[in-house]
Amino acid sequence: MIIDIFLVISLILIAWLGWQVGLVRSCFAVLAGFCSIVAASKYLYQEGLNFYYIFIIVALFIIVIGGIVFRLIRFFYLNILDRLCGLILSVLVWLIVSVNIIIPIIISGTSGLEKQNHGVYTYISTVMKSKFPILEEYVPDFLEKKFIEHKE
Repeated sequence: MIIDIFLVISLILIAWLGWQVGLVRSCFAVLAGFCSIVAASKYLYQEGLNFYYIFIIVALFIIVIGGIVFRLIRFFYLNILDRLCGLILSVLVWLIVSVNIIIPIIISGTSGLEKQNHGVYTYISTVMKSKFPILEEYVPDFLEKKFIEHKE
């Protein structure tokens, strides 16, 4: 029951956050982090604070480009579509991460939760793994071993 409450409350919070941020801002934030790390690590003169300067400059540049794209989206009245796609993406990513990684870690880490009935979690996990078998690969190895030991 506690796991189900955690799952529902976290999904509501993540959905609200996805609605507030939107798809464009989320994508450009991830892109800024990724490109900044790549650019800073490829910079030849990484002495002192140069790595961080390159990181900040590239991140700000990409965030400014993301702001321009976001303003274009608002100009063309696609703001609702952006927010809706952000909500959907955040909920899907959170479901994948929480059902396959976070909740199994919580359950396996506390013996009291292993014996409880997890209705919502069990249903979502079963449906997700039956419809998308590729998602079963996201379970960490130590959890998979513990699950196999527990099954036997």
